[in-house]
Amino acid sequence: MDISKDVKNQLDKYFGNYTTTQISGGSTNAELFRVTTDESKSFILKKQIYSNHNVNLKYDYQNYLWLDGKVPVPKIIFYEQLSDFELLCMTELQGKTLEYYFDKIETEEIIKQYAISLKKLHSLKIDNTALVQHLDLKISKARFNLDSGLIDFTDLQPENQTYSPEELFVKLLSIKPSDYELVFTHGDYCFDNLIFDNHNLSGFIDIGNGGITDKYQDIALAVRNIRDNFRPEMVDIFYKVYGLDKPNKNKIEFYILLDEFF
Repeated sequence: MDISKDVKNQLDKYFGNYTTTQISGGSTNAELFRVTTDESKSFILKKQIYSNHNVNLKYDYQNYLWLDGKVPVPKIIFYEQLSDFELLCMTELQGKTLEYYFDKIETEEIIKQYAISLKKLHSLKIDNTALVQHLDLKISKARFNLDSGLIDFTDLQPENQTYSPEELFVKLLSIKPSDYELVFTHGDYCFDNLIFDNHNLSGFIDIGNGGITDKYQDIALAVRNIRDNFRPEMVDIFYKVYGLDKPNKNKIEFYILLDEFF
């Protein structure tokens, strides 16, 4: 797919001779392109329709800037909002997603790296310049998604499949946590959002849902992804390496359930 003229005009401001290739993967709301220069340097361009009801690329941009120099993330080349869509261009990290290594290295090593990387992110000192992810706003967005028919209820976790959509939302409210352990979170902590190169963390990607909120936002999704892909006992290894002696099972249930609405 060729890029549009306005996108090309924007790229021309930052690059000389370059080629663009559309690639698959990443956010379902964004088109992805690889920009390759004559110097064989590669960059990722994300294009997404701007919407008040979606996670916008501006959030990725803000989070990448805040994390720059603290943990490995792509370097921002530019962010622009043009008419009804956004563009975010950044360096392409070297390596493969952690998911790529599933059948190539020992499962326990994958889980260890998954936990170590999350602990690294959660150990950052937070301040008032970081984006904040307000839980009540996210619950309101979940309600909006439910009322707007935006949720695929054919792809629920097994424990949620016997409930109606409305019953699930009522359950969500009934188990909402009353306390929070605030850290900087990734927001969508899945295996394919971590890039590794030669067994070293190359960087975190797709971080538009990230920001300051309860650490269990990430822990819960990590637990869900481990359960979905590996033996149940791998969850205990994750807890041990992360340093979680007494995991809060109620919070894990809540944040897994909350993610069903997105």
